[in-house]
Amino acid sequence: MGILLGLPIVILLTIFQSVVVSNIPLLHGTADLVLLVLAALALQERISTIYEWAVMAGILMGLVSAVPWFIPVFGYVGTVAFARFLKRQVWQTPVLAMLLTTLSGSVVMLGMQMLALQAQEVPISIVESIDLVILPAVFLNVLLALPVYALTVDLTRSVYPEEVEV
Repeated sequence: MGILLGLPIVILLTIFQSVVVSNIPLLHGTADLVLLVLAALALQERISTIYEWAVMAGILMGLVSAVPWFIPVFGYVGTVAFARFLKRQVWQTPVLAMLLTTLSGSVVMLGMQMLALQAQEVPISIVESIDLVILPAVFLNVLLALPVYALTVDLTRSVYPEEVEV
């Protein structure tokens, strides 16, 4: 059921990311709503199919972006794995785990995208891409991390209610 529920959610997130969020830049960087939702869902105990969601989201984002399809797949799966690791290690403070996951996932994802574009011989300066794209995008992601986490926790509780022990 988790994969069947995840597919429409990932499709809607990809569409919303491509149409709305990408048109709200800070300098040239934009927030990655898909990354934020995947990180927040990875910190939830009840979501067991999060890796499948990350692969689906990565493939879809790879199809609609200018980078090779495998860059978002590796970035999202790596972010989910890091969030699951932090959930096991820093279990008392999920907000801190969300912020750390967002920060590290954003930097790694944007760094991989920058390297992929340079490998495709796109004429971009490393300093300009860091100053104008990576830092503003990381700032937006960290700024939106807590509201996305709060919404995801509420939605997860309504979709996956806690089981009452008898």
